[in-house]
Amino acid sequence: MPDDNHTDMPAPEDMNFPDTLRVTIASAEDAFDEAVEAAGAAEDGEQRDAVVSFETAEGIRKLLTDRRLELLRSLMGRPAESITELADRLGRSYSAVHEDVEVLAEYGIVQYREAGQAKQPFVPYETIEFDVTIRAPLTGGDTEAPV
Repeated sequence: MPDDNHTDMPAPEDMNFPDTLRVTIASAEDAFDEAVEAAGAAEDGEQRDAVVSFETAEGIRKLLTDRRLELLRSLMGRPAESITELADRLGRSYSAVHEDVEVLAEYGIVQYREAGQAKQPFVPYETIEFDVTIRAPLTGGDTEAPV
């Protein structure tokens, strides 16, 4: 008997991903506000960049290690037939690559195609941008730098 509440989700490769993913540092409140704006824009038929936000630079550093950046570059150049194939391509162990792909998938940076028993990881974005803005804190209500 069909489940009336079940809706078939399209396969990731059939979804309409934006061309660009932006990785930013933003407060939870700012990230929420941006998500609400993006949802409103989507309802109006406007597509915006996908955004993954962290509250601190440390969060970005933990996620985007040199090995994970190498993995992303490889997947952006050519999707993998399997995690095993990707590990061979990168010259790394299956377990290390699997762990890295899972972490990146958790944040929506990597997606999977299902092909029989194999999970085929791919990056659906043409560009990944890192937006890191550093601002000096305002102290005592000062709006100008001291002379």
